[in-house]
Order: sequence, then C-alpha cells, then structure tokens
Amino acid sequence: MRARFSREGAVGLYFTVSLLACLLLTVAFSVLAHEVFEHTITPGPLDGTVGKFLYGLRSPPMTEVMRGITFLGDRVFLAVGTAAVVTGLVVAGHRVSALLFFGSVAGGFGVTTALKIGFTRARPDLWPALVKETTYSFPSGHAAMSTVFFGGLAAVVFHLSSRRGIRILAVGAAAFFVIAVAVSRVYLGAHWATDTFAGVLVGLFWVTVYAAGTDVVSRGGSGSPRRRPGSPRSAA
Repeated sequence: MRARFSREGAVGLYFTVSLLACLLLTVAFSVLAHEVFEHTITPGPLDGTVGKFLYGLRSPPMTEVMRGITFLGDRVFLAVGTAAVVTGLVVAGHRVSALLFFGSVAGGFGVTTALKIGFTRARPDLWPALVKETTYSFPSGHAAMSTVFFGGLAAVVFHLSSRRGIRILAVGAAAFFVIAVAVSRVYLGAHWATDTFAGVLVGLFWVTVYAAGTDVVSRGGSGSPRRRPGSPRSAA
C-alpha cells in the first residue's frame, strides 16, 4: 500500500484513483436507477419539473438550435468524429491512445445499448416529442456517447499537454457540449432528465477507463512516463 500511494508508484496511485472513481460512478448510477424505477408509472419530481420547464421554452428558433446540438450525440457525427480523432492520433504517433479512444467509444455504445434493453424504460409521453426514437429511454445514448467522445477528447488533451490553461479549456469545452446535448434531449422530448444524468454517468465511466489505460500504458509500469527520442510526450 505504501508503494501504491507513493510518488514512485505513480501508476499504482493513478490506477487506484481511477478504480475508485469507477466504483463511485457505478454506485451513483445504481442509486439513480433505483430512484427512477420507483416512478415507473408517472415521472418523479425532478423529471416532471425539468421537462415542464424545457417544454415551456419551446419555439421554432429554439427547436432548430436544439436539433443542431443534439446532432453532436448522433451516431453519424460520432462515427465520423471518432474516425477523425483516431486517424489524427495514429498519424501523430499516438497509437495506443488511438486504440484506447476507439475502444472507449465502442465500449460506451455497447454498454449503453445493453442497459437500454435491460431497463426497458419507455420514452416520455407527457409532451409531444420533436424527434422520433424507436429504442428505450434509460439511459440516454446521446448523453452517454457525447460524454465518451468529448470527455475522451479532454483526456487526450490532458495526456498530450501539461499546460494548465489548455487543460482547463478542454474540460470546460467538453462539459459545455455534454450538458448542451443532455439538455437538448429533454427539450426535444426524447428523454427524461434522469435518462440524461444516467447517460453522463455511463460516459464518465468509460472516460475514466480510457484516461487510466492511456496513462498506465504511457508510463510502462514505472512512476514516470516513457518518452520517445525527440518527442515531448509518450508514444501512447
């Protein structure tokens, strides 16, 4: 334990913190799922309040904006965006990061799909939906995958740059896009608010796995990252 939490055991420390974060995210998701399914017939207070508020904001211009925002969590955008990120990382020589990024996106999609089938929560029906969806509601796939994608991009920035300003900007941008997509899904009537919260938790789980995996591989089991000759960062 002393080695794991020492500076020399940086990989062990990072891995331990990541494991604890994943456990906390899993517990939070379980608690949320339990609360959601206590209201199987009518929505809970949070879902009802948030849904009613966003329904009151509906207007043709706002709807067009929300349709554009929700596209950032669409499969087409994510497929093209993931291919672009993976290609860019490979070309830059960060093959491990590219592989793990692709794996986190694929894993996030698979887990979200499995959870939808497992929970079989119906879509909201208190207000007219502005988009047509055929899958189940819980958790939100758009919220989960936008978190995986934009959160993964922030993790890439953390791995490749140690500049605080750039890191803060990356996290802020990722949070903005994730929250915007989550809000758009409730506004459009595709999800309850709790669906999007659950989706973000699922996405954060995979971002944590990706970030931890990239850091551990880049350090090569030592307390300091491996570096290629002439490169400011590792090949991961």
